[in-house]
Amino acid sequence: MNISNAIKLVLPVLFPSWRFFSGIGVSPRFDIAFVEAEGDEPVEWIPFRPLPETLSFWQHLKRLLHNPQWNESLFLNSCAERLFEGGGDFYQQEIAARLLHAVQLGEVSVPNAAGFMCFRIRALYSEDAPANCMGQVRDEVVFQSGCYALTLQEGIV
Repeated sequence: MNISNAIKLVLPVLFPSWRFFSGIGVSPRFDIAFVEAEGDEPVEWIPFRPLPETLSFWQHLKRLLHNPQWNESLFLNSCAERLFEGGGDFYQQEIAARLLHAVQLGEVSVPNAAGFMCFRIRALYSEDAPANCMGQVRDEVVFQSGCYALTLQEGIV
């Protein structure tokens, strides 16, 4: 194999076509809230793992090489997409278990009196627009869970 053929094989891997995706779909965002009792209505919603506004070059490089939190966030997004499609209780329970695990790891601060956690999923999407144009961005709550007790969850790796 000559160097020209090798470059032709490697370049698409390093620089994939931006046309790989036929369109941009709904982007799920997770919010969590804490309540004292199971029947209480959440008052304050906290964004779960919001995207940073800026990253330094070194942060980009580190995230490129090692970013387990991002991988789990992608898994949560996949579960949310399945839930949007009517995937059922399994995906809701999987999302709840992972959010509870993140709370237990101290990723989110819990108010002292809180005994339960709720989550909601917002959908960010663009309204239909002509090709190569961005439509109005919408942000709608499409799912709100019941309450989950803040107890030790087993089995999440």
